[in-house]
Amino acid sequence: MIALTLALLLQDTPAPAPQPSPRNPILEGVAVQAGDELVTLSEFQRALKRMRELDPPPDRDAEARQFRRALIDLSTARLEAQEGADLGLDPDQIKKISRNALQAEREKAGLDQYLAQLHSEGKDPMREEADRKEEILQAMWEYKTVGNAFAGRRATRDLQVRPGELRAVYAEYKNDLAPTTVQLRVLMVPSHAAGSPDAARESCEDARTRVLAGEDFALLVEERGVESDSRGLYPFRRPVDFRDPRVRAFAQDAEIGDLSEVTAILSPKTGEPDPAIGYQLIQLHDRNVPPEPEFGMPEIQRQLRSTIAQHRREQVLGRERDRLHRESYSWINPIAVPRPPASPTTPPTRP
Repeated sequence: MIALTLALLLQDTPAPAPQPSPRNPILEGVAVQAGDELVTLSEFQRALKRMRELDPPPDRDAEARQFRRALIDLSTARLEAQEGADLGLDPDQIKKISRNALQAEREKAGLDQYLAQLHSEGKDPMREEADRKEEILQAMWEYKTVGNAFAGRRATRDLQVRPGELRAVYAEYKNDLAPTTVQLRVLMVPSHAAGSPDAARESCEDARTRVLAGEDFALLVEERGVESDSRGLYPFRRPVDFRDPRVRAFAQDAEIGDLSEVTAILSPKTGEPDPAIGYQLIQLHDRNVPPEPEFGMPEIQRQLRSTIAQHRREQVLGRERDRLHRESYSWINPIAVPRPPASPTTPPTRP
């Protein structure tokens, strides 16, 4: 829909009532001021709720990071929309296109389904028209910022990828185009479930001895691991995607059927092995090594060009967003600042 809007332009449930409070209601109703625009607390809370539904935070540190991410994303959206509004496009035309697009979506989905979709996305039906206008203005700003010809103005950046550059990128990243992936089976024994860190380590050491003697590792994981339903079998992943550096090295170098040493599980807070959390034993269950992609394959060249273009785009937009934040006035309501994380008992996490 945004792409269609760009083409057209280039061619020519309500929040609950606030409860009485001794604080200033104006300040309580605003989460962030970004330039000349405001982000309300209710809008921030909806965005944060949606973010946590899509990516549940495992601990208080992750919650704090999501707090900051939601604040930054909403502030950036406001600043980009303000820049888009300053490009000199006809506000009435943008408003008309926004309304027509919304009307088409409502008619296609039906009112009930449309409202249900907004609710699932954490959006306020009362703000949907304003949100759509903001998305259009953001898209216009991004389109111009990355250097495209815009509204009678010449392009400011050369977006073409030269053949030599394409081959150089292929030589450097060809292994990433068809990466090797591995499937691990993991026995995780929490210290609190075993009774103590020593008991958790001894359980994993005993399992290792028994597997080396010929017993089925999957049955031992089902018997004593925290992921008994799946018998500890993980989906295929690239070795570099594992958080624990010891697991990354094992996944990279081990042969199918090899067992790792027994190691303490990493703390999600410190990133260091923490016996108080538990111990783990890992087996390399399978490895998938796809054939090396050929440079002359059209699909590989399309993928390379897309990757290069996206990288350039994100570099440019990242610099310009940093500039917007540096040069614009901002204020954050203390209510919206996350509290320092506590130190609850940490559950085991995937490697």
